[in-house]
Amino acid sequence: MAKKKLARKIYRLQNEIVRQLNDAHIFLEQAQPMLLDAKESFKRSKSKTDKKYYVPSVNGRKVARRTDRELKRIYEKYITVGLFEAFLVNSVSLFESFLANVLTEFFQYYPLRLSQKVQDIPSCPCVPVKDVIDAEDKDDIFDQLLDRHLSNVFRQRPDVYMNYISKILGIKKDPSFRDFYEISATRDLIVHNDLYVNQLYLSKSKSKARGELDDRLVVDKSYYYDSLAKLKKVSGAIKRDVEKKYGTGKT
Repeated sequence: MAKKKLARKIYRLQNEIVRQLNDAHIFLEQAQPMLLDAKESFKRSKSKTDKKYYVPSVNGRKVARRTDRELKRIYEKYITVGLFEAFLVNSVSLFESFLANVLTEFFQYYPLRLSQKVQDIPSCPCVPVKDVIDAEDKDDIFDQLLDRHLSNVFRQRPDVYMNYISKILGIKKDPSFRDFYEISATRDLIVHNDLYVNQLYLSKSKSKARGELDDRLVVDKSYYYDSLAKLKKVSGAIKRDVEKKYGTGKT
C-alpha cells in the first residue's frame, strides 16, 4: 500500500512541475507580442526628452530618467535574452524543488533509507541532543533531520545528486539527465559568470557543453523553450521508473 501511495504522490508532483513549466511558456508567448508592440512605439517616437520612471529605493521611491530611445534598447534586451535568462533561473529553481519534494515524499514512506550511504553524498547528519530535548514530538525531529540532509544533498553537483536520487529511489539514470546537467550549469553561468564559459561549466556539462572556455553563451527563446522540453522529459523519466517500481500513480 505504501508503494502505491508513494507512486501517487510522485505522479502528482510530476504533473505539477510540468504544469509550472508550461505556465512559464504560456506566459511568455502571451507577453511577447505586447512587449514587441511597446518596443515599436518607442522606436517610432521622435522625442528626445528624458522621462521620469519611478524605481525602488531603500529610502522610498526614486526617479530614473530615460529617453524613448533608451526604452527601446531596454525592451530589445529583455525581449531577446533578458526575459529568457531570468525565466531559466526560475525554472531550474522550480525543478530542483520538484526533485527535493520527490525525495521528501520517498523518505516519508521509507525513513530508514536516510541512513543509506551513496558515494559523494554526505551522510545524514546526527540530531543534536538539544534538538531532541526541545522537539515537541518525533515528527519535528525527523523534519529537522530531513531538511539538513536534503540541504547537503542539493549542495552537490547535479550529476552527484541525480545519482543519489536514482540510487535511493532504485530507478535508472536516464540519458535525459545529461541535458539537465547542462541546463543547470548554464543557470550557474547566468548567476555567477555573465554567461561566459568557465571550467566548472565544462566539467558539469561534459559532452553537452555548448561552447568552449571563455565563449559567451546565449540564452534566448529557442534555448529556453528547448530547456523546458528537456526538463519535462527528465521529470517524465523519473515518474516512469517510479511507476515501474512502485506501481501506477494514476487514480
